[in-house]
Amino acid sequence: MDEVSIMSYEHIIGGIVAGIISYAFSTGVLPITNEMLGVLISILIVYLLGKLAESKYGREKISLGSWITNGILPFYFMWLVVWIMLLNYL
Repeated sequence: MDEVSIMSYEHIIGGIVAGIISYAFSTGVLPITNEMLGVLISILIVYLLGKLAESKYGREKISLGSWITNGILPFYFMWLVVWIMLLNYL
């Protein structure tokens, strides 16, 4: 597999984790109930995943354009889908 595909899968898994964390902050599973904190944590997760991909594969392979299309977009689509599904069905 090439680096861009692996980076996309890592961001998708990160989006699932961020969706679960956002759900936990939204519904009061954790002691703090705050949706904005879940959003800020998801922004932090996607930033850290981008830095991890950059250090792992190099800036030559992972440019800003490929990180946006193959990293940020799959992350946020997966994050929103997981968060909304958990809010509606649990």
